[in-house]
Amino acid sequence: MWDAKRILKELAGDEKRKQILTDFWKFGDDSSKALAIVSLARALHFRDETIRKMPLPKKAELLASRIGSHEFEEMLETALMHYHTHEANEMMGAFLDLWNIPHKNGSIETDDYKPPVPGQVRDAVRQLESHFDRRDMALYLASVGLLMGEEWRTATWPVVDEMV
Repeated sequence: MWDAKRILKELAGDEKRKQILTDFWKFGDDSSKALAIVSLARALHFRDETIRKMPLPKKAELLASRIGSHEFEEMLETALMHYHTHEANEMMGAFLDLWNIPHKNGSIETDDYKPPVPGQVRDAVRQLESHFDRRDMALYLASVGLLMGEEWRTATWPVVDEMV
């Protein structure tokens, strides 16, 4: 199973993990960030205001320190979503184009589409490996399986397992 903890630890190197967790703070909605601040303050015995005033890289570092905590799983999933929709949308769009799924800049535009099957995922990886880093593709496929549900998991996670 590829949960957020495993994805961030095994598929994202140190720099990529920092970028993903910084994107949580850059692009997250106010209520998600407020919950993260309160949760971090409680877990680390800091005042809320202390965390609120920290620069984004430091907040990302604190969130990284909680990767193993179940309480932060949803925040880590949100970070993966923000990273892909803001930083890796070109790659997402390339995959979605190959799977004939309508999208705008990598964001799916409709609920009326058929998720890919493992063979289509493997073919897409082969077609895109000269354009995108293999590790980045594995990170995307593991994340899309995690965030999009069972049909996507059965299509993407076996391919991620093969890639790593």
